[in-house]
Amino acid sequence: MSRRAILAGVALLALALSAAEAARTTLRATRPGAPPLTLRATSSQEHWTISVLEGGIESQRIEVQSDLPDMLPRLADTNGDGAVDLWVPVIGGNANTAWDLWLMQPDQARFRRAGEIGGLGFSRDSAGRLVSVGRNGCCAVSYTFHTFDAEGTLREAFSIERQVDDLGRGTCEPVPIAVTPPPAAVRATCGLRPGQLPGRPLPLP
Repeated sequence: MSRRAILAGVALLALALSAAEAARTTLRATRPGAPPLTLRATSSQEHWTISVLEGGIESQRIEVQSDLPDMLPRLADTNGDGAVDLWVPVIGGNANTAWDLWLMQPDQARFRRAGEIGGLGFSRDSAGRLVSVGRNGCCAVSYTFHTFDAEGTLREAFSIERQVDDLGRGTCEPVPIAVTPPPAAVRATCGLRPGQLPGRPLPLP
């Protein structure tokens, strides 16, 4: 076997090992008043499978279809209850990424699917709403504000569409979905600097 073939084989093996490492992760899901849950996530070409363990015993197995097997799931307190929630990447397109969101049920050591949400950034505003920020073309940004119903299902409440040029000029318009955008939320969002998120950003890429 030639030296070039050996080097090529080593390079392919390194790539395969990197892919295997990228497709597997262990997460520590904290919750108030109880020990953290352990989440073991493994991807295939079409799915993420997450095993939820409490004290080393599996309490739930989650399977999510995904086009992003190399982009790892994340944890973030989405609804402000002090327990981190599970975000599983499912679709990537341009700057925006779609995530399958699962809210933790801390007392049951389980997660419940809330729905799918997409964007390039996420935050929780001062009213506790989940905000997704999506880019539309080169200069337009959409802020979509979400709430959770009594069952924990994600609902779009309203959005604010903003278009700004390099000089800071542009438009900022409220768009009702389920409710009329509150004036305070419109003022605060329209006053943001380019790239800034309303409220507290969530630790998601």
